[in-house]
Amino acid sequence: MIDNILFINTGTGWGGLEKWHYQTALELKKRDYKIFILAKENTTFYDRCKRTNFKIEKMKHIADATFINPIRVHWLVKYLKRNNIDAVFLAQSSHFKYGSLSAKLAGVEKIIYRRALAKPVKNKFYNRFLLKYCISDFMSISKMTRDENLKNLPADCLPNEKIKLIYKGVKKDKFIAPEIKSDIRREFGIRDDELIIANIGRLCRQKAQQYLIEALPQVLEVHEKIKVLIIGGKGGKEELYKSKVKKLGVEDKVIFTGFREDIPSILKQIDFMVHTAIYEGGSPWVILEAMMAGVPIVTTKAITIPEFVIDGETGYLAEDKNPADIAKKIIKMINNQEREKMGERAFEIAQDNFSLKKMIDDIEDKILKR
Repeated sequence: MIDNILFINTGTGWGGLEKWHYQTALELKKRDYKIFILAKENTTFYDRCKRTNFKIEKMKHIADATFINPIRVHWLVKYLKRNNIDAVFLAQSSHFKYGSLSAKLAGVEKIIYRRALAKPVKNKFYNRFLLKYCISDFMSISKMTRDENLKNLPADCLPNEKIKLIYKGVKKDKFIAPEIKSDIRREFGIRDDELIIANIGRLCRQKAQQYLIEALPQVLEVHEKIKVLIIGGKGGKEELYKSKVKKLGVEDKVIFTGFREDIPSILKQIDFMVHTAIYEGGSPWVILEAMMAGVPIVTTKAITIPEFVIDGETGYLAEDKNPADIAKKIIKMINNQEREKMGERAFEIAQDNFSLKKMIDDIEDKILKR
């Protein structure tokens, strides 16, 4: 019987992994599991978990070599036994190594390694040992991620029965009928006859908003009545992108909104989304959220995205790092009189496959088996 569940996360930021851990822990708590958290103090993740009244303790950073530190391993084994932990969720390579070894020594029943990064697990002897003898479940968040993770490993170190495909899930009600917190046309002075295109994500190398900016002059040659919202917190590229906008002479078409907490409200007011990432770990939150909101999408292929966005059915796929092709697909979306139907189809797929409820149901059915 699985009752006590531990999540270990010593990240210092608030990204997709922290969001997944927090939401999953919260939903499992609603289903009467007892939730325990080990996290780095004075982080957003730690503070949110503390406010939610999870049983939380602080933990120092987990490095790649922490799993060979007998003092750290002994501490975690004692913690797991003292709190009668039945299941532990691990992510990131360093957490997997340290947490799976300690949990096995402590006799934890369910040791789950959830890997969201679409890169091969290194074929090292310790990885093979931990996968074969320590973890109970290897949790993948997409087919492409799973295939990339396992391609360099011998088949016998991770039997098929351990491999579980469980997609990320978003709150359905949050995106179907959100509270409209701000009229973005009024807030940003956007005319009624202008289309609103949004890009949502940190202003960083991974999300690569420069390719959207570089595509705009070509789009504007055909369609002038558009506004582009670039929505996201600082990620190191903000000034570079603003400079590029000015250099290309599209300042009157691009609005940098900064970080926003009203994404569901914004999604309900835009015409379509453009996602220009050069890589994604698995299933990007913003893609799933846009689909649940019924928003059609123009996106780069970015390794895993074609598993979620169906070209010509729920959106259009463009070549990575290719402003000309991105512009071509944006123009195609603007000209598409069936845009609304694309969004409706995206919503149908999202509610059937990518809801938060389905994700938690799958975790219970495939892993916890309560």
